[in-house]
Amino acid sequence: MEGRDTADRDPRGGERIPPARTRSRLALAVAAVATVAGVAVYGALEADRLALLVLALGAGSVALLVFGLAVPSPPALVGSLVGIAASWSLSAWTRGPGAPAGTILAAAGIFVAAELAYWSLEQASVPDEPELLARRAAGLALRAAGALALVSFALAALGLRAGGGLLLEAVGAAAAVALIALVLLLARAGHES
Repeated sequence: MEGRDTADRDPRGGERIPPARTRSRLALAVAAVATVAGVAVYGALEADRLALLVLALGAGSVALLVFGLAVPSPPALVGSLVGIAASWSLSAWTRGPGAPAGTILAAAGIFVAAELAYWSLEQASVPDEPELLARRAAGLALRAAGALALVSFALAALGLRAGGGLLLEAVGAAAAVALIALVLLLARAGHES
């Protein structure tokens, strides 16, 4: 104990417990809310009709996300993510058959918002160290890129054109097979642990 810095000691004995790092939790929560709000506004702007309904559904999703992050409530986060997906789906439906060009970005945005929101909730109980924050952010960027690719391939496999062609459809079919293989691999890994 003699080698320890006296700044870490309480004069009444024992050591001080550092305060929880709320800055990273708040930054993650703000990023999640901004992402969901962006998808909501973009969906409302792109809707051919029923734009106010699309916006209302999106705004409700943003409000539910804010509530879920403030309380913290995982069921509220799930409801918010379902709501924003429904808002985008309604917006896409108003534009007729096929997938609108923004579908790929909207899906990736919803994925990133979900990751950020749950990451923010994790920070409430056990804050990450700065090095771990950087690694997790890099991992999130890779997963977001994977989500972009996966949605692109899935749309192509389903025959919903979002600005692609025959090559994209072929890659989409391969991605659908890869997705099924990934789900099976993850399910098997879950049983082993």
